[in-house]
Amino acid sequence: MSLTKSQVKYVNAIIEHAPTHQVNVNKLNFTRSELRLISLTYKANDDVPNWIVKDHSRRVGRGLYAVPEVMEALNATNVSPGHETDGDSLADTIETSAPDVTHVVTDDVGEHVVSDDMLSIS
Repeated sequence: MSLTKSQVKYVNAIIEHAPTHQVNVNKLNFTRSELRLISLTYKANDDVPNWIVKDHSRRVGRGLYAVPEVMEALNATNVSPGHETDGDSLADTIETSAPDVTHVVTDDVGEHVVSDDMLSIS
């Protein structure tokens, strides 16, 4: 679903203000009370936007609403080294100052040891 500018602002407000209220943003569903706390901080009233609470496809339970755009926004901003996407200009870089230095590289598939004698640095 494509969001409007104001909807994107609210998603960003959830990400920004959730830690203030100890609301975990690493999830797909938010309670009405969590969203009210965000709204109070973001726009000084406790009204949860209609695009969330009036959309029946977002309701996953009583007082529980799906806002997957929060996770999507978090994943879009949290790209780890070695996991770049086309065009994001995030390249892995290696800086060495001493010969025979061993670097330990850790990613989501485990730990790997790379030593300088295995690298070709130009």
